[in-house]
Amino acid sequence: MNFKFQSHFSGRIRDMLAYRATLGRNTIGYGWNLANFDRFCLSRFPSESLLTKELVFAWCDDANGSSGYRAQIIRGFARFLISIGEEAFLMPPGFFPPRKPDLPYIFSETELRRFFEAADKFPGYRNSPLLEYTVPVVFRLQYACGMRPQEVRLLKRIDFNFADGTIYIAEAKHCKDRRLAVNPDVMGMCMNYDRIAETVIPGRIYFFQSPTGGVYSHGWLTAKFHQCWEMSGNGNSRGACVPYDLRHNYATQTLMRWIEEGKDLNVWIPYLCAYMGHATFSATFYYLHLLPERLNCMDFMSVSGIIPEVRDEEETE
Repeated sequence: MNFKFQSHFSGRIRDMLAYRATLGRNTIGYGWNLANFDRFCLSRFPSESLLTKELVFAWCDDANGSSGYRAQIIRGFARFLISIGEEAFLMPPGFFPPRKPDLPYIFSETELRRFFEAADKFPGYRNSPLLEYTVPVVFRLQYACGMRPQEVRLLKRIDFNFADGTIYIAEAKHCKDRRLAVNPDVMGMCMNYDRIAETVIPGRIYFFQSPTGGVYSHGWLTAKFHQCWEMSGNGNSRGACVPYDLRHNYATQTLMRWIEEGKDLNVWIPYLCAYMGHATFSATFYYLHLLPERLNCMDFMSVSGIIPEVRDEEETE
């Protein structure tokens, strides 16, 4: 994806993204954030060419509640500048305490059914002829495979192997690329979508390609999710939910199904960890805290400390 950088830091930002690309690291998320930083510098510090303490703190203070995340981004940029011999202010780690994550929204069966019924009725638009097909497929695929929102958005056609029923997740978080075995019905849905999409956008690169030729943005996915939720009539009496909650629900429902089947979770959780691309087993064990009270009777729940309290490993894009 091409980003436009125009501040005095534009050259170094491009150098950093190129460096990350050579290491096989994801550059899109960093690109979006550094594009925001670039616009901030152009507006507030148009003549500044050094990453000063004043600039760094101004950028973080302008974050509307996401100072810790911005600090993480700007620390990475500062480390890069220092590594190539340039002067830069490196903010101390942990200066901004991490924001306590909200508990995931766990859907009821009725809410989930109403949501997908609404997605199936999503209206089409003349300037976006694939929209009515894209919305129900993108959310079903994310939910069925427990993908992160950015993973489902960034999928390319070449990532789908319809012959063996798998999807390759490239450039995932923590550089943990993985291949997912997909339910045949879900893969059949994707095949039907691919045929329709090829008639509208022949030779497209991205599986869910926008009318402009690139990927849909994080904001687009979030907006369409909220439109479906509003159309469903589910309401917000239990709080707000976001696309990432589809991934949370995949994890909790998978664990509940295994419990119903009598599976040993200590044996099976590593498989779920690998499938979801978690960096540690503790990130997967986290979902046990979200399950109903009947888990209290399970043997492994009686062992103090075996299920650690962990912070949600995900940050928004």
